[in-house]
Amino acid sequence: MVDEAPRVLEIDQYFLVYQPEFDLHSNAFVGVEALIRWRDPSRGVVSPDEFLPSLEESGEIVPVGRWALQTACFQGAEWHDKGYRFSVSVNVSARQFDRIEFLEEVEQSLEASRFSPTHLVLEFSQSALDSPLGEERFEVLRSLGVRIAIDDIELDRADISVLVRSPIDIVKLDRRFIATVTDSTAAELVHSLVRQAKEHSIQVVASGIEDESQRDLLKLENVGIGQGFHFSAPREAPEIDQLLLDFSIFSGKPI
Repeated sequence: MVDEAPRVLEIDQYFLVYQPEFDLHSNAFVGVEALIRWRDPSRGVVSPDEFLPSLEESGEIVPVGRWALQTACFQGAEWHDKGYRFSVSVNVSARQFDRIEFLEEVEQSLEASRFSPTHLVLEFSQSALDSPLGEERFEVLRSLGVRIAIDDIELDRADISVLVRSPIDIVKLDRRFIATVTDSTAAELVHSLVRQAKEHSIQVVASGIEDESQRDLLKLENVGIGQGFHFSAPREAPEIDQLLLDFSIFSGKPI
């Protein structure tokens, strides 16, 4: 276990990777999720499970998260300049979300990068729904055109009714839940979520799809979008460029 993550002054040790998202029905490439990585000078790339908790605890997740948002917006704008049109999702920590400056920082990132807000997805943990300012801030972000996702959902029946009545656009199922999706109880919960989400114009995304059986069941339940190692591992931006080129040439699917 790593005792501490690099100081903010060593921000150049951080970099972003992007995990592709695909439409489960058309196989179209529809977006990427930006993920923070740390390249330690002596150890190489360190697992986020080892350094993200210390960033959260120290509060350094705030400047690092701000850097990640800015970097992802500039990268998204670069892809759009190349003619691609897909979403870029960025995770936002509770510490970032609760700060007074957060909304201004989102606007500044969009303005500086000229990235279209309609292609930016901000992902929050389920706890953001309980924040005193959560609903108000979600509405402000949505008024800008930014889409709101609640990440790492582990379903039960109570969750579903709360989620679909929240001011959000996307629900992302947790990889741990997806690992059980072939179980009949889990499949029933997915079916209920998709049905109710559709009634409220909320999109359902499955993360952590590891094999074809999971993909097929989620597709059968009309889950719209999926990501996971079954499709692609997270990749650095130049690798995404190559993936986009290969995908458009060999699949004939729109991007």
